[in-house]
Amino acid sequence: MAADKYFVIGIGGTGMRCLEAFTHLCAMGMFDNREIDILSIDTDTNNGNKGRSEQLIERYIRIKGMDQGKPTANSFFSAKLNLHKFAPEYAGERLTYELISGLNSGSEETRRDNQALSDLFFDKDVQQFKLNHGYRAQTHLGSHLMYHCIVDAARKVRDGHAGKADQSLLDFINKIYQAEERARVFIFGSIFGGTGASSIPVLPRALDDALRIRDKNARIHPDARFGCSLLTEYFNFNVPDAAQRKEQKIIADSNNFSRNSQAALMFYDDDETVKKTYQLMYHVGWPHQTNFSMGDTSSRTVTGGDEQKNPAHITELLCAAAAHDFFNRVGSQEQHDIVYRSADWQNDAFLFDFQDFVGNEHAKDFMNRAGALLALAHIVINRERAGEGQNGTDNLIKKFKTFGIPDYINLPLDDAKDLDEYLKSFAFSFTASSVVPGWLFQVRQSVNGPFLFHTDALSGNAKQLRDFHFGKIFSDEAHQFARKGKFGLGSGDPYDEFRKVIQDDQSVRPSAERQKVERLNERFLGHAYNTLTKLFNILHN
Repeated sequence: MAADKYFVIGIGGTGMRCLEAFTHLCAMGMFDNREIDILSIDTDTNNGNKGRSEQLIERYIRIKGMDQGKPTANSFFSAKLNLHKFAPEYAGERLTYELISGLNSGSEETRRDNQALSDLFFDKDVQQFKLNHGYRAQTHLGSHLMYHCIVDAARKVRDGHAGKADQSLLDFINKIYQAEERARVFIFGSIFGGTGASSIPVLPRALDDALRIRDKNARIHPDARFGCSLLTEYFNFNVPDAAQRKEQKIIADSNNFSRNSQAALMFYDDDETVKKTYQLMYHVGWPHQTNFSMGDTSSRTVTGGDEQKNPAHITELLCAAAAHDFFNRVGSQEQHDIVYRSADWQNDAFLFDFQDFVGNEHAKDFMNRAGALLALAHIVINRERAGEGQNGTDNLIKKFKTFGIPDYINLPLDDAKDLDEYLKSFAFSFTASSVVPGWLFQVRQSVNGPFLFHTDALSGNAKQLRDFHFGKIFSDEAHQFARKGKFGLGSGDPYDEFRKVIQDDQSVRPSAERQKVERLNERFLGHAYNTLTKLFNILHN
């Protein structure tokens, strides 16, 4: 039987941050040996979170080798990713619902009838607010417009006047069509906000109808499987002041997020069309709301645009883990199901373990891969000085040569720099005196209690982080190395142990057969992965 085909869709600001978490799981190697097509959808084309996620995926694709990259196994960056981007055009004569619908065009009778029909469904302010920063929690309007813009893109492609984004969307839909019953589609988006909450219910139907505009006999295979995360409220932000409310008329208010979530969950529990569409729905919630406006003394709400660069949160990692579960489930799903998983809760904090994200079956694998990528980040950023502006990966490759492994010395410097930047976005970087938290550090900051790794491995203190012993990434002594010095006291240098294994252990050399690594970058990453896996000794117990 042919292999499954994998598709991921991120919608809106929260969906973009879930895509960021998903990409980092791919960099750890959690989606071994798979090719995954990703579609980003956001109405806010300049959104900071959208730009950050897409740049991250594009850097991943460059590290992977662009079109020449292939899925690999048992290594970092093992999944091959393809990125498709679609953003409805909300500007000029398409800036508001009123303009898009042409309410003021046609004969007087037509205008009167159109206005009366619109007034049945939408308040006057909803018809007139600017759409370029999303649907602002107006999901009844958002669902209507998202469906419209997707089928409209299909018409433009059919009629030969499509833009780049329209064509990218239809290419993505066509891949789902060609995958037939092997298509596995997972959708990220919040259910308490605007764009994501509007789109999750209508997206599968919109994709199918867009396909039929291209070919009236085509349709997404009825056995294609859809899953999604139902992410409820987990953050808040400044309440907009009276002046901003008057100026913008319709604006998101985080005080309503909890009520929005409740209404959405009731809808998902009752709606038969949604139940027939989604085989698995993962309900992800969080007991506290993180204040995304912390430190901002303005009472104005950032409604979108390049200013909206909210930090990563653990709930987004949980959504990415839900996609991992969805793609690893074997067998057909005859009816929809809602999946629940939780972690130990003590003293007003979760005590997370690796199994809480990916289940017992994959816990050790996740622990090994996440720890190995974090250790590589510490090596490149700290020991090889990428955090101080040097070319860390290139320095490490030169060290390999001094260890008697000159194999990677011809890796282009630009490729090495891409890996430096990726690791900094994954873990951390430095300014002159402080730590700039990358994705994993931001996730850790969203959690009250202990979090997976040794506390000092994710420290916010620059000196403590620079001095961190990367052999002690795990608190569990069974998975530490170079713990003891010459006299059995203190700590050995983990870099010495790292060097010894590379020099002396032939089993850690990359394997073209077992790991499918062919390109120079892939072999280097495979070599580093094998070495750190050996040192942490998690998978061999």
